[in-house]
Amino acid sequence: MRAATAHFFKFAVLAMIMSMATQAHAHRYHFGLTELSLNPRTQTLEISHRFFVADIERALQLSASKEMKDAKAQAESYVNEHFQIQLADGSLLKPTWVGMESDVHDVWIYQEIPLAEVEGKQFQVRQSMLMEIERDQVNTLNLTRDGKTESFTLKPGASQVSIQL
Repeated sequence: MRAATAHFFKFAVLAMIMSMATQAHAHRYHFGLTELSLNPRTQTLEISHRFFVADIERALQLSASKEMKDAKAQAESYVNEHFQIQLADGSLLKPTWVGMESDVHDVWIYQEIPLAEVEGKQFQVRQSMLMEIERDQVNTLNLTRDGKTESFTLKPGASQVSIQL
């Protein structure tokens, strides 16, 4: 009888752990946040992206080439493909990669562009990260300048916004 009880207990604990792991990686909504912030002190447009770890991992797994083994390079390539700033003349600005950090739930990705490249100009921002894998993905783009924040909601099929600095 004890062996059966011990076996049942092990099975129950294993099932509970698997359930918790599944719940930790699954969520009902697909949301990302990108913040553009003018920093007059450093003369940069600071860019930060925040996404769920599980979503970014999935996107990177699906987009990775077999040769790409460096996670930083893979993440940078993915971000550069799905987050773009295009000037009115059609040229694309390539933000400088600042870094990336994560905790159990979220990944933060940091980039920057010299303010001189965008200040006083109109440009298009395309932020389509994760939209290729989640049809209900919603990315909020916040632009903060002079202490005020403007927010834009981006979705599949409507993943870009025009901004004037």
